[in-house]
Amino acid sequence: MEIVAIPSYRDGGLNEIFHTKFGRCDSFTFITLDNNKITKVKVIENYAADEHHGSGTLAAKIVSKNDAEKLIVTKLGANASMALNSLKIKTFQAPEKKILVKDLLNLYLKGKLMMTPSEDLIIDKEFE
Repeated sequence: MEIVAIPSYRDGGLNEIFHTKFGRCDSFTFITLDNNKITKVKVIENYAADEHHGSGTLAAKIVSKNDAEKLIVTKLGANASMALNSLKIKTFQAPEKKILVKDLLNLYLKGKLMMTPSEDLIIDKEFE
């Protein structure tokens, strides 16, 4: 069994759009998988989204508190990356495009998303 976290818009869930900004997403969709079959979907509001500073670090704690071992994201801030590393959450790089959570999960299940060290996903502040 594994739990995968995916940042999402609004109310989250499998039919919601993937949110490309980890710390600023509206919610997290947590998908429990057993032998690559969905056994549970849970949505948690990202209460860290409105923080002026440290939203990524707080968001990492939300992911950890909900027992996710894996997170699908596009990019991360430096502090979020460090927090995820310290919490031993594996990160997988998602495409930077509009995609439904369920379609992103299917890419993950098909092995199309690369496990990428969180430090390799850090946003270059010069280009933000």
